Formats: sequence, structure tokens, C-alpha cells
Amino acid sequence: MLPVLTDLLLGAALALSLRRFILPYVVQDDIVRASAPVTMVASAVFLAALALTCADKSFWSASATLTGGVLLAFAFDDRWPRLAVTAAAACLLAYLGMR
Repeated sequence: MLPVLTDLLLGAALALSLRRFILPYVVQDDIVRASAPVTMVASAVFLAALALTCADKSFWSASATLTGGVLLAFAFDDRWPRLAVTAAAACLLAYLGMR
């Protein structure tokens, strides 16, 4: 039960921070410069979740977590980026607390 919950937490952290992480690489606009602090936090959360997924999980568990996170990222809307990044950070902190 615990490994499934940790996979879900890491997948949610990946999914909620992925859109804001890739924004500077996709869009060159004033929106990116205006939301730089949110993008920096999202980048830190995404890279930490990605590193923990690759380091702490088995191959199948890591691949399922990464695939689920990417698929969920396409389903989530980026209407409220601060809320999404805050939820991603909370998921990552919950994972670290359970670890």
C-alpha cells in the first residue's frame, strides 16, 4: 500500500509542476518573465521529483510513475499556476515525509 501511495505522490508532483517547468522552453513571452518565481519553484519541484523517481524506484515503478505524471500533466489546466505549484510542492514534501 505504501509504495503505491508514494508512486502517486511523486506522479502528482511531476504532473503539477511539468507544465510550468517546460514553459520557458516552449514560449518566449512576457508571461514567462512575469511568472519567474513560480517557474523557479516548479522547476525545483519537478527536477527533485524526477530525481527521486529515478533513484528510489524500481524500473517498472519509475516508468509507471513517469508515464502517469506526464499523462496527468496534459490533463491538468494551467489556469492557476501558483496553486498547482503549491500542490506539487506539498505532494513532494508528503513523499519525503513518508520516505
